[in-house]
Formats: sequence, C-alpha cells, structure tokens
Amino acid sequence: METLFGKFKNMISKYDKIIIMSHQSPDLDAIGSSMGLSVILTKLGKENYIFLSKHDPKEYNSSVRQAIELVPTMKYVYPDDYKNVIDESTVLIVLDVHQMERVEYPDLIDEMDNIIVLDHHIKSNYSIKDTELLYIDSTLSSMVELISEWSKEDDIELGNLVSTVMLAGMEVDTNGFNLKTTENTFINAAHLTSMGADAVAKQNLLKETKQAYLQRADYIKNSYVFHRRFAICILTSPNCEQQELAELAEQLLSFEYIEASFAIGQLNEKLIGISARSIGDFDVCSIMKKMGGGGHLTNAASQIANTTVKEIERELKKILGEFE
Repeated sequence: METLFGKFKNMISKYDKIIIMSHQSPDLDAIGSSMGLSVILTKLGKENYIFLSKHDPKEYNSSVRQAIELVPTMKYVYPDDYKNVIDESTVLIVLDVHQMERVEYPDLIDEMDNIIVLDHHIKSNYSIKDTELLYIDSTLSSMVELISEWSKEDDIELGNLVSTVMLAGMEVDTNGFNLKTTENTFINAAHLTSMGADAVAKQNLLKETKQAYLQRADYIKNSYVFHRRFAICILTSPNCEQQELAELAEQLLSFEYIEASFAIGQLNEKLIGISARSIGDFDVCSIMKKMGGGGHLTNAASQIANTTVKEIERELKKILGEFE
C-alpha cells in the first residue's frame, strides 16, 4: 500500500518549484516544520522556498527570529519577489493552517492554481478551497511530528540546526510534552534528538519576552471559574492567535478542581476563536460541536464568524449550565 509520503512525493513530482507558507504570526511549529520540509524537498531535488511576509526577522517574535537566524541556509521569498518564482510548474504547500483567513499572505493563495494543504489542527468550516490535497490529521501533536515522520520513513537527514528548531516547535505545541502526545510523538522527538537537536539551543528558542509572559499571566489572573469546575479565560487583544488560545486553555487545566477550560478571543475582524481542553472523561468536543466546531474528547475548538467575544462567552456559559 502506498504510504501518505509516497502519495505526496508522486503528487509533487510533476512540479519544478515549490513555495512553503504557514500561518500569520508563525510560531516554532510553523517555522520548524517549514524548514524540515524544505530540507526534505531539497534532498528530493526540488527547488523550494519558504514564504515570509516580512524581510526583517526582527519583525517576528523572538523565538521565530532566533530560528531564522540559527539556520542561515534556508531560501526565502517575500511579498515583493514571490511572483518571480510562480509559473505553471509551481505548487504552494500550506503548512500548519487550513483556513484562508489565517494564512500568512492570502494574496498568494489567490494567485496559485496548485495548492496542497497539510495541517494538524481541528478542521474548521473555513478551509482553503480548490486544493489538490487537503490533509488534516488532528491526532498529531504538531506539524513537526508529520515532517519528522517523513524524514524517518525516507531516511533523510535533517541536520542538527533544523532538528533543534523542530524539536522546539514540538515542545511548544505539546505544552512541554504534557498534552496532545502519543507514543509516536516521543518516537519522533527521539528521532530529532538522534539527528543532533541541541538541548541548550532549544531552550534559548523557547524563551519568551517578559511582556509576553506578563500578558499571559494577566489573562490567567482575570480568568474565572464557572460552576466550580470550568475555567473560562477571555482575551482582550483584537488579534490573538488560535495557538495562544490553545496554550491558555491548556495552562488553566493545571489549577485544582478544574475539569475543563475554555479560552475565547478575537482572531480577526470577522472571526472569534475558542479553544477547549479537559482532563479525564469530560467531553469538550460535544461542547464545541454545539458551537460549530469539533475535535476530540479532551481537545477541541471552534471558530465562529460574524459575532462577538461577549456573545460567544454567553453561549458557552448557557451550554455549560446544562451540565449542572
């Protein structure tokens, strides 16, 4: 039987050039999986580029800036020069996101005839349309896990620097390997370590600014407990990230008596996001399905258009009230 990666290689074999793009405000999972995929494609003889919307790495967060500077061999394209790469033999691979509203540069989607999407987030109702392949596996801990698995299956050496960035990305998306992990997650973490991922360099990548830490602490401080067992956190930023919601929901689970947690925030002008997490048998997926989303028993999410954070908060509390 042809594996996923065999099918994927056959699919890209007809293209000469490949652009890799992730989501807005990329994190270490996004940039790490992009770098890993770039190495694999290069070793398969494919000309490829990682798309960045900003020329100066300092315009990204500290972790991504350090990752870009750590691996100087990557090839990038930007909004002012990507058209030099595009022709009928070019395919766009979108990693770590599948919603049109959240890709790093939506104009690039509009200009591409050939698009492949690979993601690990819970499927939403706003997927990129007309793709050659839309592959979403929400059982994966991270996008890095999929790319690491590919390198392992095809015995492709990623190098110590890229492996370091990828391992850091995996750690970010699993909240320090405490959530969303399977046996395969740890196998691939070991695989990245075997290729030279550096523990000290990884820790430097994972450092955050004091401002970001205090902002998250402030959100947690202002969260509240509903019906004695549900933690709810409201983000006031007008443009938060789904990953930020997920991380906050995960952190709220660490408090005593909390069975399920929910983080709500505005992703953009049109979209409100909510991430839900639980420990044990409480089914947050059923909650998110009632709010237009989905997921798994302990890990679920939803994105709702044309509403407000306050309205979503009220709807959530009404649904949770049914469990009392």
